[in-house]
Amino acid sequence: MDLNTCMDEYAKLIACGGIRVKEGEKVLINSDVAMSDMARRVAKACYENGASKVEIRWSDSRMNEIDLKYASEETLSTVSGWEELQMKEQSEELPCLIHLLASDPAESDARLAAKQAAVTGARLQVMIPHILKMRNRYKWTAVCIPTQAWADLIFPEEENNLQRLWEEVLEIVGVNGDGTAVEKLNAKFASMWTHMDALNSLHLRSLHLMSELGTDLHVELHEGVPFACACGPEDEAAVNIPSEELFTSPAAGKAEGTVAASCPLIYDNQYIEGLKLTFENGRVSDVKAEQGEEYFRNMIRTDDGASMLGEVAVVDRTSSIRSYGHLFNHTLFDENAACHIALGRGFAFLIKDFKNKSPEEIAAYGINESAVHCDIMWGTDHACITGVTADGKEVEILRDGQWCI
Repeated sequence: MDLNTCMDEYAKLIACGGIRVKEGEKVLINSDVAMSDMARRVAKACYENGASKVEIRWSDSRMNEIDLKYASEETLSTVSGWEELQMKEQSEELPCLIHLLASDPAESDARLAAKQAAVTGARLQVMIPHILKMRNRYKWTAVCIPTQAWADLIFPEEENNLQRLWEEVLEIVGVNGDGTAVEKLNAKFASMWTHMDALNSLHLRSLHLMSELGTDLHVELHEGVPFACACGPEDEAAVNIPSEELFTSPAAGKAEGTVAASCPLIYDNQYIEGLKLTFENGRVSDVKAEQGEEYFRNMIRTDDGASMLGEVAVVDRTSSIRSYGHLFNHTLFDENAACHIALGRGFAFLIKDFKNKSPEEIAAYGINESAVHCDIMWGTDHACITGVTADGKEVEILRDGQWCI
């Protein structure tokens, strides 16, 4: 494998298979400075495929950690005028958005975790009007880019660990240097649409999620809100690369029972392990975790919807990502190796003809609204999901972690 050639092909996959940039479109790339080389390759690929203007918005996770340690909560919670103006301009121009992601969790410190949750919540309250104005009106995609910090997290004792991470990531997204990655991605989604149609033909109204770790959750589903995958059958953006999930947004406030996470998760650069949640009257009523509990408790207080479900996703345990036999310690990869739920924001784009519906019409479907969206993996090799159809019939969806339909 020639890494330089493969990185260029990955960049083309992001531009042409991810956001599917069209002639004359503007593109905004969110990237950490640790991914600067790949960010520039992606920008070049966007220009070569018709973008009129590409902007890279840089961040620095290491500097963010220093800020969190030394600056006051009040200072960090303040959104500057230029930041809000930048977000306002983005909500009006609606450029195609590319998120380049990696895993680099902050040092474990309960005090800093609580501070991070408070800062994030405060900043979101200022930004949310602009976020809501943009929601579902622009093309976006999220992809992972290997970095040294991420490689050190997964393979701490291994020499040349960055090379190994690059090889695994490229293999998972179908890049091998032969120029066929976009074609393979489209074929993958085509097979998922077939499975998606079979699931939607059942007209499910509720799900019962169970695992040997203690998950026992009943969730109600919407009529008129189907299951989907990360890319629709039309020429839409593929919002996640890779993607192995079929997902829907359940009825907000209609969940009862318990969820036991089957692996750690990283959210907002905070590491959360051994998470167990109890739902009563549709909301998280109790949180227990071996690590990150205080942060998680603060996170679900961000707004009114943060403690309710926004997503339920089904992933078969034969997922190619699961076959690697280790955690990637990044939600984009780990959520595609296990069934999961998400607290917070649901997906209004699942509603038919959603772009022509008013906010009031969308709200009537009961899809949860929140500034946060936190995925929690609960799937195991023995996970089971049973559905109940509109006519009251029980249907096995998943048995021992594998599809039954």
